[in-house]
Amino acid sequence: MRTKLSHTQLMIPVYINEKIVLDMLAIIEDGFSMVSQVNSSEQKESTTDQTGNVNASTSLLNKLLKIDLKGEISRTGNIEESENISREKVHTNVSLLSKFRTTLDAEKLLDTSSDISNMQIGSFIELEGELQKNPLIDYMEKIIDMFRMVDIFSDEPELGNKKNAALQKKEENKIIKQIKDFSSELKNSGTVDFILSSSKGTVVLSVQEQYLANDNISEILGGRFKVLGKVIAICKDNSASIDLLRKTTLSILTDEILEDIFGGFKNEDLQQFNLPELVTKINGPAMIVIPIAIYA
Repeated sequence: MRTKLSHTQLMIPVYINEKIVLDMLAIIEDGFSMVSQVNSSEQKESTTDQTGNVNASTSLLNKLLKIDLKGEISRTGNIEESENISREKVHTNVSLLSKFRTTLDAEKLLDTSSDISNMQIGSFIELEGELQKNPLIDYMEKIIDMFRMVDIFSDEPELGNKKNAALQKKEENKIIKQIKDFSSELKNSGTVDFILSSSKGTVVLSVQEQYLANDNISEILGGRFKVLGKVIAICKDNSASIDLLRKTTLSILTDEILEDIFGGFKNEDLQQFNLPELVTKINGPAMIVIPIAIYA
């Protein structure tokens, strides 16, 4: 008899690290097959009817009474047949993820408390919230979008100002190239940081771009999702922080040098735009999580 399903089992992932799911299930089950064979037996019952005519007569009755005794004998019986049927059940990546998550929950290995102060390194956690991009990447991309929108709505320069406009455009292109190069440096390892904030602290998710559904980062922005992952670093109070530049060469620079580098982005001209806060560190309580799946 099939067990009752829960809405948590029927998940729709926008991110799933297939390798981790397969590795964890292989450990749990001491190896497994993605294809299983189910054998079933069906009993078929058929009814047979047999009818026969019987003639009973004697020479005495025939001669004296001229009567023939005729009768009909019928017999009904059941014949049972057994039919064996083999079916193949094929798992998908999502069904394996659901199975893995159900196993963690059944074995009481899944922490859903969101309480960073009580988290342990190596714990499997499930959190829920709205995901945001790495603030640095988000800031840089919005700066690029701002330049692009200004370019779209700017008027054609007058004849005498074309030379100055060309020089200004050249300078803008140089700045845009530098910002794009910096954004690429933040993604150099093939991973992108996402931020999930709550009243109990901040979670930094180190997402591998190759496992994003349709390679579309924007698909997980603006919605509320659950995150299944494993904790790899914890800052239990504000005496420690998570460096958002930790995967780049800029991580070797001091805070003073970084302040000089990013100081240009804090001028008054940019204050008039609705840009996100420019931060390079996430203060505790916070933790870094390797996400296994992000799903609705």
